[in-house]
Amino acid sequence: MMSKGILGLFAAAVLATGLSSAAMADMGPIEARQACMKANGAAMKVMVPIIKGEAAYDKAAVDKALADERAACANWADSFGDDTKPGGAIKTQAKLEIWTDRAGFEAATATFITARDALAATTDEASFKAAFPAFGQSCQSCHEKYRAAD
Repeated sequence: MMSKGILGLFAAAVLATGLSSAAMADMGPIEARQACMKANGAAMKVMVPIIKGEAAYDKAAVDKALADERAACANWADSFGDDTKPGGAIKTQAKLEIWTDRAGFEAATATFITARDALAATTDEASFKAAFPAFGQSCQSCHEKYRAAD
């Protein structure tokens, strides 16, 4: 039988997940993809210091960061309808190339997902450090072609 403390933590986690999912559902597609990118940035803030040797490897922190990013980006494919092109009411850093080079953008997205999943599958510091460069490169190459500068 679960202790009351563990049961309470479980209930809080379920509630938080439900609330964050509900909040994501209330977002429009541009806001949802911006939330995804913020979650990706937050994950990088956990992982880059490990790569640089500025922080100790922490598998639990890496796993949480990647799980949070995955949850925030769950509707990524639905976030780029024609009604979300640059120039609308909501400022976006998405470049028009996302819509004019859809095959390239989808390929870049697939490369990112593959690299993220490989990173999430790592089991120790050595495998994490070996998988991270492909993940970082997938972010950089997509941003170079499909994201406008600040």
